[in-house]
Amino acid sequence: MRFTDEELLTLSEMLTLACWATFWNHKPGADEGVARYDDLLEKILTRLQHNGQGSEVEHDAERQRLRLRKDKEEKSFYAQCYDEMRNETFWEELVARMAERELVKKFGDRHLNSLSDEERKRISEPVSKKYWEEFSRNGIKNLHIVVQREQG
Repeated sequence: MRFTDEELLTLSEMLTLACWATFWNHKPGADEGVARYDDLLEKILTRLQHNGQGSEVEHDAERQRLRLRKDKEEKSFYAQCYDEMRNETFWEELVARMAERELVKKFGDRHLNSLSDEERKRISEPVSKKYWEEFSRNGIKNLHIVVQREQG
C-alpha cells in the first residue's frame, strides 16, 4: 500500500490521536496495547522523516520517541478533536453521575436496579435534562462540594 506525503501526514495525526486516547487506559495489561500504538506511530513518523517531511517531526526527550511538532499541535484538527472529545465526555459523565446520585437518593439503589431499561430511562430523562440545562447555562459555577462531618 502506498501513501502520498499528505496521506502519510494525516495517518500520523490519526495515530497521534489514537495514542492520546490510549494514554487514559490504566487497566492491567493495557501497556502492551499502548506500546503497539506507540510503535506504529513511531514507524509512521520515521517514514515521514525519510520522505522529506522531517520538519513535521521532532524528538520527545521525555518519552524518548518521535512526535509531531508540538508548535503545530495547538491549531491542528486532531488536537481539536481530542479536546472536544474530552470536553463532551466530561459533561456527559457529570450529568449522568449527578442524575444517578439524585435517583439513588430518591428511589434507592435496589429499586433503581430492578427497573427495566425503559422505566429507568423514563424517570432519569427529566433529571438529566435538568442538569444539562443548568450546566449549559452556568457551567460548574453553581457546583459546590458539601463536606460532611464525621460522626464520632
